[in-house]
Amino acid sequence: MSVILFRTLVIYAFLMLTMRFMGKRQLGELELSELITALLLSEVASLPITNQDIPLSHALLPILTLMALEVLLSGLILKLPFLKKLLGVRPAILIHRGKIDRDTLQSIRISTDELISQLRLKDVTDPGDVEYAILEPNGQISVILSSHARPATTKELGLSVKECGIMHLLVSDGQINDKNLQMAGKDRRWLEKYLKDKKTTLEDVFVLMADDGGRVQLHTRKKS
Repeated sequence: MSVILFRTLVIYAFLMLTMRFMGKRQLGELELSELITALLLSEVASLPITNQDIPLSHALLPILTLMALEVLLSGLILKLPFLKKLLGVRPAILIHRGKIDRDTLQSIRISTDELISQLRLKDVTDPGDVEYAILEPNGQISVILSSHARPATTKELGLSVKECGIMHLLVSDGQINDKNLQMAGKDRRWLEKYLKDKKTTLEDVFVLMADDGGRVQLHTRKKS
């Protein structure tokens, strides 16, 4: 059991390093070549764990080879666009201006019920309100509503709204995030003054956030 545990930990750590080197996209948005690589990696990695007669090197070497092939192929696809067309999956338009494309659904083997279900997940109940529904290469469906169905923007309403950007986590459980402070346009001197004005200490801060527009949210620990 100790040998199996050791082999599992070694291969797990090696796979983690390999996948991190291959890049984030491989972790969440698998294309055809990436899916094949992931399947092979899982198969190769599992053999030495259960069969102690197989040396660890018989798994580590193929994992390195698969990683090298995937990185090389990704680089070639960037430099040679025709490889992207040859090996990649093109987006498929499922709905065009409110009309469901039956031929496309049949060619990619998606039923109308499945399409309607995916639209509901996007808070769309009527396909007639959809300008475009596109099946992306990563398997997700992008939905673009028609102008009459989407909410009016501030630009369309002629309103001028201050951009607030995103909320930056400045302090979490009393720990200061200097990088986020800088991104929010603030520094530790501002933080000290803010906490003093709020009559609280850094140790009492559970969460402190600020957005690019200057709004600040403070959540302190509950004192017993």
